[in-house]
Amino acid sequence: MNKVLAVTPSDIIEELYNLGDSSVGVRPKILVGYHKENNHLIHGTLELPEGYEHWIVKFPSFNDLQDITQIEYAYYNMALAAGVEMSECKLFEIPSGASYLATKRFDRIHNSRLHLRSASGLLNDNFHYSNIDYGNVMDCAFRHENHVAAYSKVLRLAAFNVYRHNRDDHSKNISFLMNPNGAWKLAPANNLTLSNSMQGMYIAMVAGESKAPRQQYLLELANTFGVKNSETIIEEVKSEIADWEIYAKDSFVSIDSNTLITKT
Repeated sequence: MNKVLAVTPSDIIEELYNLGDSSVGVRPKILVGYHKENNHLIHGTLELPEGYEHWIVKFPSFNDLQDITQIEYAYYNMALAAGVEMSECKLFEIPSGASYLATKRFDRIHNSRLHLRSASGLLNDNFHYSNIDYGNVMDCAFRHENHVAAYSKVLRLAAFNVYRHNRDDHSKNISFLMNPNGAWKLAPANNLTLSNSMQGMYIAMVAGESKAPRQQYLLELANTFGVKNSETIIEEVKSEIADWEIYAKDSFVSIDSNTLITKT
């Protein structure tokens, strides 16, 4: 589609849904320019006018829970409160009452593209048949950031995924980003939501465990890399996810989904 569409999100989201899957992943996605102050979307151009930012709008797949958008938005707010770095997200609502999740691209500064490396590419890991461990990610993060704080970031992400049952934590969802000054760091987390892998196991192992990783495995992982504040990090994550029902209510997650996630 070559025509540039420029309207409010509620006017265009349903039309763009029919153009979906312009980006990779299981769920259809479309790339847009978003002007936050004017609440305005444009689609169909890679060069954005002043004031617009590159965003991705995600649509549910056919086998998702009906309120997966609200669930992922609740996870986003919960992850931020737990200290996990994420790019800005918001919900776009349309007249029919449906909502779609949008997230700001962290690999763009206006029309400039930042260098990005996925853990999948760096570690030569086929994320469809992955054998990656969070220990591999920790080592990779330290080599990029050259600081022990990188270990803590990965531990916090691992703890969040373990305790909130994001089993689709594959190596393509973990990346490293270079800023304009040439410094690398672990990229903001993305695609954090309730999910199962095809095998029902966590794709990324925790100290070699993928079926039911729990605190003992998180602590073993932390001890291997000498993370001194590991228990504090894990408890901070557990404290925030204990408030799941608050995040679910604020994001209009259904009662059935709330109960399902509470019991998992």
